[in-house]
Amino acid sequence: MIKKRKVRELAMQVLFVWDTNTSSDAALAEQVIRDGSDDNEVRRQAIQWATAAWEHRESTDARLERLAPQWPVRRQPGVDRALLRLSTWELTRGETPPKVVIDEAIELAKQFSTEQSAAFVNGVLDAVLKENQALVKE
Repeated sequence: MIKKRKVRELAMQVLFVWDTNTSSDAALAEQVIRDGSDDNEVRRQAIQWATAAWEHRESTDARLERLAPQWPVRRQPGVDRALLRLSTWELTRGETPPKVVIDEAIELAKQFSTEQSAAFVNGVLDAVLKENQALVKE
């Protein structure tokens, strides 16, 4: 069984590194992944998730700025930005229960980001979830 928490953690770290370097450099991703896990399936899935979230970052960022205009993406801490991009992508896939996605993002924010990040990530992802649910009802 794939350890999804570790997949999320590594994918978030890859997104952070790519964002910092403003490119999806495969060598950087491989370094992060290699240092983070010995499990080949976890590594493979983390790269896959990070790549998918990175490819959707422009639409995700526009959505996040609309839902949290007081915190434009450029002003968010890098870890929060990576978590929000990854979690928004995961919420739109619909494969994982939304509560699990949000809870995992909150825990990663507590572990890797600022003291206020968990509440911020929770609030923004709750808005994403509500918007997703409203779109499904239409």
